[in-house]
Amino acid sequence: MKILYAPSSRCFSDDLHRNVACGFDSFVLESLVGLENAEVVYLPHSKSDKKIVESILNIFGDLVKSAKVAPKTIDVVVSDMSSLVFKYVLWTQNPGLLCLFGFHSISYPENDKYFTLLENCAIPVHSCKELKESLRNYQTIKALKAPKIKEILEGVAL
Repeated sequence: MKILYAPSSRCFSDDLHRNVACGFDSFVLESLVGLENAEVVYLPHSKSDKKIVESILNIFGDLVKSAKVAPKTIDVVVSDMSSLVFKYVLWTQNPGLLCLFGFHSISYPENDKYFTLLENCAIPVHSCKELKESLRNYQTIKALKAPKIKEILEGVAL
């Protein structure tokens, strides 16, 4: 399975926040590279702090491929709160995973378009354990989400 990890921007001016961002990305990437038959591509946001990107690449070495643009083919995109996940979901027509660590639930107003996209196109995960479980069961989840993604693409669900 080819997994694209594309986090939101990581641009901080102090070491504390850089370390937190690097730690978050490390937890996610460690979960991804530990999966059987996983090829992991890291696509840092173009505005991300170079120190964070370099640290991630030093930590994971050859286990993670770095990219400046998304590969032509991917099976699944994993991100944090970045709306970039929806770009790749609509491109590949495969559900994406959003790492919402620290959140137990999110509520939106009724008929909210972002929530509709989230519900139909993404799988929110709240821990590294959930991330790994969702990827292990990805084919089942993909089959369940496929009709909803099709509705989004056809303009039915929005």
